[in-house]
Amino acid sequence: MRNSAKVTAAALIGGTVLMGGNAAMAAGPTSDEAAAAKVAASPAAQQRLGTFFVHLGQHQKGQSTTQGVSKAAAAATAPTLQGDVQRVYSLNPAFVKGTSNAPVANFVYMAVAAKSASGQQATLWLTKSNKSWTIMNVISGTDEAAYPARANGGTVFTEPQIHAWYRLKDGRVTALNDTAKTSVGKGMTVGSYQKLVNTRYGDKLAGSAYQKSGKLGGVTPTTGVSDRSSDGGTSPVLLALGASGAVAAAAGIAVARRRRFGSY
Repeated sequence: MRNSAKVTAAALIGGTVLMGGNAAMAAGPTSDEAAAAKVAASPAAQQRLGTFFVHLGQHQKGQSTTQGVSKAAAAATAPTLQGDVQRVYSLNPAFVKGTSNAPVANFVYMAVAAKSASGQQATLWLTKSNKSWTIMNVISGTDEAAYPARANGGTVFTEPQIHAWYRLKDGRVTALNDTAKTSVGKGMTVGSYQKLVNTRYGDKLAGSAYQKSGKLGGVTPTTGVSDRSSDGGTSPVLLALGASGAVAAAAGIAVARRRRFGSY
């Protein structure tokens, strides 16, 4: 579902999600995954998931989701975690710019899928504050957990501005979803992909005239030119990458909010 939503530049550029400074790609499970998984399985997380599932059901019925949810109602949804905690990587602004030796993507958050007793699906997003992992978001659907699980010896990352998911392996970027296929076809070298994203976003990085003007707009994966949403409005996808290391992830939230019910 791709309903447009109004998202202010301040809300996005302010850094809804802080992008991790560690640019290294994950090689496998670490103590961080274990710690994040422990938080995701905690009673507080189960309560939050249950509350989310109650509100999701209300939303799907066209009902208001502003009222409180009792502990009993939340517990009745019987949330269960599905699969392992996954590391989510997002397109690196330094790579877009062409900075020497910059990795294609940076780590942004951990994600784990969840399911209710009635079959509703959601994903927990977890970020690290000091030495502790905390839940910073819950959103419907499981893309953020499902695609990273398909790394197959490589690294999965998202280009959130167009909601594309890719696998980086053996020096090539290949597509994992339809939008990514439109973007890179049967795949391309890292060098070719860098040229592609520089064409799309190179003049929209932090500090650019575009970013300073506060402009927002949608992009198409083939041209990087603004696209119109179905209701005639401009899709609110942030193009000004990299402000305070947070914007790519914030753009991901904008996309997710547009296509899915979430942010709890």
